[in-house]
Amino acid sequence: MAGVTRVTGVRVYDVGQGDAVALLDQDEAPFLQIDYGGRQGNPFAVRGAQRIDKTMPVRPGSLLVLTHWDEDHWFSARRGGAARQATWLVPRQLTSPRAVMFSADLDEIYCVPEKWVGNAKCFVASNGDAFWWEKIGSAPRPPASHEDCNLTGLACSIVRAEDKSVILLPGDAPLHAVGHYKQYLGGAHLLRGLVAFHHGSKSDWNRTTRHLLRGFAARSPTFDIAFSCANPNPYNHPHIRNYLEAAPRATAHVTANLRSVGRSSIDILF
Repeated sequence: MAGVTRVTGVRVYDVGQGDAVALLDQDEAPFLQIDYGGRQGNPFAVRGAQRIDKTMPVRPGSLLVLTHWDEDHWFSARRGGAARQATWLVPRQLTSPRAVMFSADLDEIYCVPEKWVGNAKCFVASNGDAFWWEKIGSAPRPPASHEDCNLTGLACSIVRAEDKSVILLPGDAPLHAVGHYKQYLGGAHLLRGLVAFHHGSKSDWNRTTRHLLRGFAARSPTFDIAFSCANPNPYNHPHIRNYLEAAPRATAHVTANLRSVGRSSIDILF
C-alpha cells in the first residue's frame, strides 16, 4: 500500500443489489476497491458510465479485489470505465460466459493461486494498519458444472495497528467460513464495523455465525453494520433482525435508504 500512512476506514457505496466497498487512506480518500457491483436497482440509469466513475472513483493501476464472480459484485465495472483500468485480484471459480468476456476486457488481472486457500495474506500501511484477504475454499476441478462461489471466493478485513480493532468485509461469504475471522475472535480484537455478508441474507446464517458475532459484540462497545442491497429486491434482503439479536448494541445502516437523503455511500471509520 505505497503512499498510505494509515487506513481510516471503508466507504460502502449504494449500488442497489450488490457490493462495492472502498478502503480509505489517511485523507479519507479511496485507495483500494473491493468489488464493483450493483445491477438490480442500481442508481446509475441516468448518465451511467460517467456517474459510476464519478461516484466510485478508481485510480488507474490501483488494486481492485473481487470477492467472487457473481455479477452483482462486478457489473458496474462493465458499464463504467475507470474500474477496468485497475489491477484486478480475483478468485479462480466457475463462472458465466458474460464474466469471462468481461475479464478479457480488463487491463490487468491476476488470479489467486489455489495453493493459498485458507492462507490469509496482507498488505500493510506504513503505520502497521493491515488489509487482509483470504481465499476461503478451493474451486472445483474439471469437469465440475456447479460451485457455491460464496464458499470459494475471497473474504477481507482491515486491522488497525493502534488498538487491533477490525472491520470485516466478507463479500457473500458467511462469517464462520473465514479462517482469519476466527483468529480475531480468539485474540484481543475489537469489532469496529462489518459489511453484512450476502447483502444481509439469512442463507448460511447458523449457530456458528451467531456465536462468532456474539463473541465480537460482547467485547466491543458498539460497532456499525452496513447492509448493501436494493429496495425492493426479490430476496427480502436484508434480515437485520438476525444481526441485531446477536449484537443489540450495533448500529445498522442500509444503503437502499441513502437516496432519500441525497447520499451515495456510508463511511465506517475507525
